[in-house]
Amino acid sequence: MEAITRYRSEHRRAEYGRLRKKTQEHEFVDRLEREFEFSPRVSRGVLDVVGEMFFDNREIGAGQVEYTCVSAEEGSGKTMEDLKKVRVKLTRDLVSDEDVEARLGASAKRKVQLLRMTEEAYDQGGLLTQEDLGRIIGVSARTIRRDVEELMANKQLKLFLRGLQKDIGKGITHKTWVVSLYLQWKTYSEIERITGHSAGPIKTYLNDFCRVMMARERGIRSAREIGYYLGRTERLVNEYLALLKEAEKIREQRTRLESLKYQMRHLERKSPGKKGLSTMVWKALT
Repeated sequence: MEAITRYRSEHRRAEYGRLRKKTQEHEFVDRLEREFEFSPRVSRGVLDVVGEMFFDNREIGAGQVEYTCVSAEEGSGKTMEDLKKVRVKLTRDLVSDEDVEARLGASAKRKVQLLRMTEEAYDQGGLLTQEDLGRIIGVSARTIRRDVEELMANKQLKLFLRGLQKDIGKGITHKTWVVSLYLQWKTYSEIERITGHSAGPIKTYLNDFCRVMMARERGIRSAREIGYYLGRTERLVNEYLALLKEAEKIREQRTRLESLKYQMRHLERKSPGKKGLSTMVWKALT
């Protein structure tokens, strides 16, 4: 059995490697190395610059905006002109944001937007400032500063803000926070009240967590591989895997996990091989 598992894992890694080579990006870098004798590092750098400047074809959906912010690689001590910038795509507005505002007010809506956009920017290599957020949302930096202070009162919550770089890496993201509350047997209404999020995003985070959990159940251990197949960042997958590991140590949370696994397997038996099955998970979580 162990040999079979090892064989399947090696087969998946090989498949992952082949898929990554079947891209225009890989071909571009390969030609730079072969035809111009560029080093791999220089070739990758050229690809990044060309892609960012001329071939950024990311679609902007409803409620999304493009914004230029400072690179997450930059520290302090430089003038704004000397800082490296990156272009990021942010989800400023979701339909669920209006539900949050109706239930909890404008401040709660801003906090949800703040958490979402700062995390999106960070995953794209950038860090937003409080001034950036004020400009994007349409309020003063002072208002954003007050929201940030209230969020920071939750000591376990991680904020991806420029100026707080030293604290990045401590705590957990809002997505992991939401899932951890569910594993603690909190109801949807309790999670909504505690986090300020509406039911839609909560179900989305749980859906992603379940997909990561089932990928691990099938023997895929690499966060990079899981993220590649599920279309999620390696950082988020690592957070979910860490949460899963901690939950397995607590009896009540293990029971919750087993319930989720049972529901996932039931859905798979009911609709074997159906594409997009993972999007049905939330129906079993209500």
